[in-house]
Amino acid sequence: MSDHLQLFLSKLLPLAVLPEGILTLALVSIVISAWLDAYRLMWMISALALAIFWISANPFVANQLMATLESQHPIDPNAQPRADVAIVLGGAVYNPSPPRQEPELGEAVDRVWHAARLYRSGQIAKILVVGGNLPWWPGAHSEAALIHKLLVELGVPASSIQIGGTSRNTFENAVEAKALMQAQPFESALLITSAWHMPRALAIFKKAGLPIAPAPCDFRTNDELSGTLLDWVPNAQAFAMTSAALREWMGFYVYRWRGWL
Repeated sequence: MSDHLQLFLSKLLPLAVLPEGILTLALVSIVISAWLDAYRLMWMISALALAIFWISANPFVANQLMATLESQHPIDPNAQPRADVAIVLGGAVYNPSPPRQEPELGEAVDRVWHAARLYRSGQIAKILVVGGNLPWWPGAHSEAALIHKLLVELGVPASSIQIGGTSRNTFENAVEAKALMQAQPFESALLITSAWHMPRALAIFKKAGLPIAPAPCDFRTNDELSGTLLDWVPNAQAFAMTSAALREWMGFYVYRWRGWL
C-alpha cells in the first residue's frame, strides 16, 4: 500500500465511526428499509439516528467531551512560559482556492497568533513552524510557508522563523521538527497547538526526545455555559465539537497502537 493511500485512509476510515458517518449510514438504511417495506426496522433505525444526533449535537455533551482533552494541559495564569524556541504545528492556514486571493485562515489560526504574542513578549527567541500540504490538497506553498508569511505580518522578523514544509500529520511534524532542531540545538522548546490536540501532540514530541513543554491555545470549551435550556438544544457547532473530540481520541489510541507515543 502506497504512503499516500495510507494517509488518505487514515483520514477517511474514522468517518465510519464518527457521528456524521453513523448518521449517513443510518439514513441509507432507512431508505433501504422503506424500499423493502420493513417499516418496523425503519422506525427503529430512525429512533437510533435521532438519539445519536441529539447526543452528538448537544452543547453540554460536546463541551464535556472536549474538556476531557483540553483539561489535561490547562493554562496557569501565574506562570509565563519561556523557552529558546516555539514549535508551531500546522492545521491553521490553507492555500487560497478560487475565488479567494489570499491564504484562508482556519479555525486553529490561534496557533499563529499565540506564537507571535509569545515572541513579541520576549518569552521565546525563535519560532519553528512545521506543516506541509496533503497530497489531495496541493497548493503553491506549504502551510509552513503560509504561516511564516502571516507571522511576519504579525511583527515577527523573518530571521527569527524557521520552517519545515514536508510533514503531513502530527507524527511527521515531530520527526521534521527534531531534524531541524538538531541542526540548531535548543535547550528548551514550547509546543504550540490547539488545546484539544495537545495531549497527543505533546506525547509524540516527548517520545521523539525533544525538550518540549506545552503552550496550548485555541480552547473550544466553555467553563460557563448559559445555564438555560439552550445548553441542551442541538446545534451545528456542538456537533462539530463532538466529532472533533471523538476523532482526536481515536487518533490518540491509534498513535499509541502504532508506537508513536
